[in-house]
Amino acid sequence: MKPARIKQMHPVEIEITWDDGHRSPFGTDYLRRRCPCATCQTEREQDSLNGRFPLLLANQSQLSNVELSGHNAMVLTWGDGHKTGIYTWGYLREICPCPICKQ
Repeated sequence: MKPARIKQMHPVEIEITWDDGHRSPFGTDYLRRRCPCATCQTEREQDSLNGRFPLLLANQSQLSNVELSGHNAMVLTWGDGHKTGIYTWGYLREICPCPICKQ
């Protein structure tokens, strides 16, 4: 599964149209909260254990750059400079927030 198109729809949303025609609308806040890097995963686990749900600052969920990483992923650079998460196509399809995928 690969994207046919990646487009920033609004300042706070990108949409991936997959090669099978499916569309995945991702809010930037949603993507930042699901950053797959080891640091963010560890922070989420610790926050979950402590019953915390941290707020994101505006620049933390603001995209400053989107770049492809090889043929199977993209790297998002956030307004606070964070860019260690590699969002693979499989991971993005797995976390698709659309109503069809949530079922």
